[in-house]
Amino acid sequence: MNRLVTAQRLAPVLIAWGIPASASHQFEIEAKQDGAKVIEAEHMLLALTTSSDGDAAKLMHEAGLDHERMASALKEERRRTLAFAGMKAPEKKLVAATELESPLSFGTSAKAAFKRALIGARHERHRAHPLRSTDLLGGILEAEMGTVPRALAIAGIDRVALAIRARGFK
Repeated sequence: MNRLVTAQRLAPVLIAWGIPASASHQFEIEAKQDGAKVIEAEHMLLALTTSSDGDAAKLMHEAGLDHERMASALKEERRRTLAFAGMKAPEKKLVAATELESPLSFGTSAKAAFKRALIGARHERHRAHPLRSTDLLGGILEAEMGTVPRALAIAGIDRVALAIRARGFK
């Protein structure tokens, strides 16, 4: 996946995965509200929590992970990361949201999540079935390092158990 792949260009693929068009558009919205220049795995996870009708959202809600809890955990993760570096997190957001009209491309953690989703789905189902939103969730959750695993630990979510449930979802 190269740098020019945007959520808009990938939307047909995501819809085929069972990820609603509203959720794929939500990837960009979450990233832009965060002031990000690219869509990362944490933005995709936040977007998946907002979907009320997807299998991935169902699994996350069963595990107690909703948008508010994830957003709060991400905010705390940033605060802790900055504190570790000897910096203080600003009281209010200093970066304005990115323009909503300009499309964003996918960042490194998002591309890695897509790759893990594809590999895991092929391995488990031997290409017999189409990819699902739970495959993407599994790909996001299988990251062992980075923002998502740290934020999920802060939120008290068992990342490994949820990833296993996502991969085994039928």
